Amino acid sequence: PVLGTGGIMIPWVILSALGGDLPRALALLVLYVIITVIRNIIEPRIVGAQIGLHPVLTLMSMFVGNHLFGIVGLFGLPILLSLLRYLNDNGTISLFPASALGGPDTETSR
Repeated sequence: PVLGTGGIMIPWVILSALGGDLPRALALLVLYVIITVIRNIIEPRIVGAQIGLHPVLTLMSMFVGNHLFGIVGLFGLPILLSLLRYLNDNGTISLFPASALGGPDTETSR
């Protein structure tokens, strides 16, 4: 998590290219692009489905939480929004309209 995929793959691509192994460098570069695209498309959907929030709202809350509160906010703000959504959906509190937080099951509940 500290280095990430790019922290390993990009130097590997460069070293392979400089070492003269261009087919390996190209294959590693293609693999890196595929991994990056898949992570950017699928990861927000998985995280959003797990905590019951729309993927954009989940990513936005992770970013804002991290920016404002550091590592605690990275996890805390999405959990707080998920808790607020759960309490709102159960009628315990009344903060948002039923579909404002747009969880994955919002479309089927209409």
